[in-house]
Amino acid sequence: MKETKPEEAKHETESIRMPLGAHLEEMRRRVVYSLVSIVLCFILCWFFKVQILDIAKRPHKYAMEKVGLSTELQVLSYQEGFYAYMKLCFITSVFLAYPFVIYQIWQFVSSGLYKREQRYVLLFLPISYAAFVVGGLFGYFLLIPFGLQFLISILGPGIQPIITMQDYVSFVFMLTVALGLVFQLPLLMLLLSKIRFISPDKFIAWRKYAVLVIFIIAAIVTPPDPFTQIMTAIPMIVLYELGILIARPTKKGFTFLGMIVGGGLMLLFVFYFYLTHKGGEVNLLDTRGEVLFMYPEGREWERVSNHTHFRNGIALKTGGEGRTALSAKKGVYVGMDENTEVHFLDPRKIRLTSGQILISTKGLEMPLEIDTPNGRIRTQGGTLNIVAKDFVTIVTAVKGDAILFMEGEEKKLLEGRQHKMSIGGEPVDIGAIITWSEGVINKPEGSK
Repeated sequence: MKETKPEEAKHETESIRMPLGAHLEEMRRRVVYSLVSIVLCFILCWFFKVQILDIAKRPHKYAMEKVGLSTELQVLSYQEGFYAYMKLCFITSVFLAYPFVIYQIWQFVSSGLYKREQRYVLLFLPISYAAFVVGGLFGYFLLIPFGLQFLISILGPGIQPIITMQDYVSFVFMLTVALGLVFQLPLLMLLLSKIRFISPDKFIAWRKYAVLVIFIIAAIVTPPDPFTQIMTAIPMIVLYELGILIARPTKKGFTFLGMIVGGGLMLLFVFYFYLTHKGGEVNLLDTRGEVLFMYPEGREWERVSNHTHFRNGIALKTGGEGRTALSAKKGVYVGMDENTEVHFLDPRKIRLTSGQILISTKGLEMPLEIDTPNGRIRTQGGTLNIVAKDFVTIVTAVKGDAILFMEGEEKKLLEGRQHKMSIGGEPVDIGAIITWSEGVINKPEGSK
C-alpha cells in the first residue's frame, strides 16, 4: 500500500481544515440526521412491536420448553408492558439505524484523517458491522438460550419462576449489544496496529491483564452465574488472540489460538452435556401417534414435536392411537398406552388420571408413589402394570412387590398377583335398587 509522505499529509490536512464553528455546525447536522433516522426506525418498529417481541422471545421460549415451564412473560403493572415495548422498539431502531449512524460519524471524522487512514476506516466499517451482527447472533442463538436454561434448571422442582417482560427485554438486549461490541475487538486491534498507535508486541505483553479485564467485563454484563460468564469470556479471549494473530500472523500464534478454541469448545460441551443429560427430568424415549403435553400453569394441550425431555411438573396425554415410552428419573421408566393421562408431579411422585401405564423401577433410594383415582401405590423396585378406570384401578405386580393404600388401609401386593382398588365398594345400579325398594316398602292399595 502506498504510504503518504509527511509533506503531502500536512498539505492535505491544511487544505481541508475548517474553523471551530464550522466543525460544530457539521457535528450538529450529523447528530440531527442520526437522531431522525433512529426516530423513523422507532416509528416503524412500533407498528410491528408484537412481531419483534415474538422474535426476541425465542431464546426464552426455547429455555422454558427445555425445562417444561410456561413460556409466557408476565407484567407486574399496567404501565410495564408499555415501557417494555418502548425499550424494545428503541433498541431495535438503533440496530436498524446503525449503518446510517456509522456513515454520519464517518462523514464527520473523515475530514480529519489522512488518505491512508481513510482507506483503513472505509475497509473496516462494513466488516465492523458484520462483526457486530455476528456477535448479536452468537448471543441470540447460543449464549442467551443456554444461559437461561442453566439459570432456570438450577431452581429445582416445585418452583415456578415469574419472568417479567421488562426484565427479559433488558437482559436480552444488554447481552446482545454487549456481544456485538465485543466482536469488534479483533478489528479494533488491527486498526490500532495499522495506524501504529499500539504495536502487536504490546498486545502480547498485555495478554494476562487482558484476560483479567475480560472476566471482569463478563461478570458485569452477564447474570451472576458461572456458566453465562464463562460462555461470554471464552469468545472474548478467542477474539483477543485472533486480534493479535491478524495484527502479526505467526505459527506460534496459530497454535496458541487453536489451543484456546479447543479448550473453550470442550468446556462448552461439558456445560451442554450437563444441561441436556442431567437427571430428574421427564425424557421421552419413544413416541408414536398423538402425544400431547401441558405445562404446570398451562391451559391448553400442545402436541409433542421435537421435544425429547421436560421438567418435572409436566402432564402428558396420549390420543386414541398414541403411545410413548419415557424415563421420569434415573431408574424409573414408564410406558403409556393409548388414551392415558399422567402428571409427573416431582421425581418421586406420579399421578395417573386415566388409562394404562407400565412402570419399571430399579435401584431407587426412595420409594416411588403413584396416585390414582382409587388409591395410592408405592414401589421401590420391580415392574407394575396399572389400569385406571372411573371406579376401579387394577394393579398387577409383574415383578417385585408393591404397597397399596386405599380408604386408610394398607395392603401388600405380592409378585405375580393382581388387585382391584376401589373406593366405597364396587359400583352398582342404584336406580334398579330404588325401583325394587319402592315395591317392597310401599304398602299395596286397599291393605289394612
